[in-house]
Amino acid sequence: MSSKFIPRQLLRRQLCQPIQRHSITLLPPTTTQSIIVARSYATPTGKDDKEGGNPSFRGQVYQSTNERVQRERAEEERFARYREAQKSRSSAGIVVPIVLAVGIFGGWMLGRQQPGEPSNLSTAPLGQTVPPKHDTAPATLQAAWSDFKAIVGEENVSTQASDTKAHSGSEWSSYTPKEHEVYFCVIKPGSTEDVSEIMKVCHKRRIPVTAYSGGTSLEGHFAANHGGVCIDFSRMDKILAMHAKDMDVVVQPAVGWELLNEELGKEGLFFPPDPGPGAQIGGMIGTGCSGTNAYRYGTMKDWVLSVTVVMADGTIVKTKQRPRKSSAGYDLTRTFVGSEGTLGLVCEATLKVTPKPQNTSVAVCTFPTIRSAADCVFRVVGAGVPIAAVEILDDVQMKCINDVGRTERKWEEAPTLFFKFAGTPSSVKEHISIVRDHAKKAGNKTFEFARNAEECEELWEARKEALWSVMAQRKDDTDHVWTTDVAVPISRLPDIIDETKADISKSGLTGAIVGHVGDGNFHAIILYNDKEHDIADALVHQMVKRAIEMEGTATGEHGVGLIKRDYLQHEIGENAVDLMRKMKQAFDPLCLLNCDKVVRAQMPKPGEVQEW
Repeated sequence: MSSKFIPRQLLRRQLCQPIQRHSITLLPPTTTQSIIVARSYATPTGKDDKEGGNPSFRGQVYQSTNERVQRERAEEERFARYREAQKSRSSAGIVVPIVLAVGIFGGWMLGRQQPGEPSNLSTAPLGQTVPPKHDTAPATLQAAWSDFKAIVGEENVSTQASDTKAHSGSEWSSYTPKEHEVYFCVIKPGSTEDVSEIMKVCHKRRIPVTAYSGGTSLEGHFAANHGGVCIDFSRMDKILAMHAKDMDVVVQPAVGWELLNEELGKEGLFFPPDPGPGAQIGGMIGTGCSGTNAYRYGTMKDWVLSVTVVMADGTIVKTKQRPRKSSAGYDLTRTFVGSEGTLGLVCEATLKVTPKPQNTSVAVCTFPTIRSAADCVFRVVGAGVPIAAVEILDDVQMKCINDVGRTERKWEEAPTLFFKFAGTPSSVKEHISIVRDHAKKAGNKTFEFARNAEECEELWEARKEALWSVMAQRKDDTDHVWTTDVAVPISRLPDIIDETKADISKSGLTGAIVGHVGDGNFHAIILYNDKEHDIADALVHQMVKRAIEMEGTATGEHGVGLIKRDYLQHEIGENAVDLMRKMKQAFDPLCLLNCDKVVRAQMPKPGEVQEW
């Protein structure tokens, strides 16, 4: 007999479970009969072992012992399998949830990386817009710096703090940059191809980009609100071609309008848009600027025939050839004019030019009130007098010009209109006479006009000194200047100027009114310090709100930038803004170009948007 230990539960199982073996037979139990195990015995049953085929006694013992050992082994194996199964089930209770959790998380991450189903909406509501995912990590920017050096040369990539800070804002901008809003580097390309290669690097590495051309814009257009890099076009300052007979010219973005007119003057030609001194063609196209000549000649969009732009992924696109008009396809040229560097980077422009006027003259007249001056403008425009320009400067502005003393004469410190006339000598003389009559009916105090070119230059000089003369009134470096503009239908011009003037007077701040009022556009130049910021902000807000409520615009020529973007939905409606955002996403899916300007790319922070 084997002395090997058999667990009690297994022994119980052996006794209770029916087991079929060739040497064992279980008899059905009865109420009076216990289970009897039948077994063959060695005692003969009346037949000889040989005759009945029964094994010998020893054989029976061996057979019985062998069967019991086999049963014990089978039960031990079965018990071992049972224990292993229990352990496996216990481990699975922990492993399965972990595996499921890892699988779910991995699927979520993969889903985020994979492009989702494209939206079938025609517009892009801000609430459904995914915020841009830029990479401005130091390691990424450092790697990109090596790429930029290879493209334009190390001498044309600057990480100097003085350069990056100067390109992130200006003292005349309405937007004051935050301390961290500085570019990693400033890149100066020399050609369209350079710009394309730079954008390919930025697109691959998801680095935000802001273009810089002149830096005279006012509404935070080139602020480094997303960091990244700045592309300074200052090396691309050439007039590439002049077609005098066709009256057009091809230029790079860093050509200044003043220099361009000097060169055009040699051919008897003239480029009308004339914004502030220092403005360059690239920035002028970006903001859709105008200037003093806008009343007669129109704005920048009227003088751009075509542009060559580099898209966000480095693709180079030319929007049109050189015809004066075309109805071929979408008007891509005007799509980029006024887009403020958010849709593409303008690297070349073909501009219309016009013959230079044979004769020009300037008239200056003063008025007792700003309303009477604005009323005179309404009368002149309504009479259809073909003047070249009409500018308004209030009494505060005239005082600032006198205080600075940068003009050769002393001016009367009263609301003043500056008229510019262009044409033949006889037509100029006739138009001056008509304007003088309208000024008299509006109640003017004085009226004088230039009798020669020198006097004409002297009289008009005061208008060009407006912004700088107000800035000169700052007491110290803590004072800031806020320059803003609006435009309204010409019939509402006297009302809005009069009301804005009253608001400035009540505020206690120094503020001047100046503008190209022939087309209903005027500016406010306001001085304030850090403590007075909220007062200045409220003044500008009220001025813009009033203009929009008069069916005007939040900006006539400065552009939107960062400052005016939240007024767009009040002016043109939320659907129109959402359509602009959809255009931005189509042109620049990664939102790399001047991100978050003109239209928001992500939801504003609490308190960031003023209540209407």
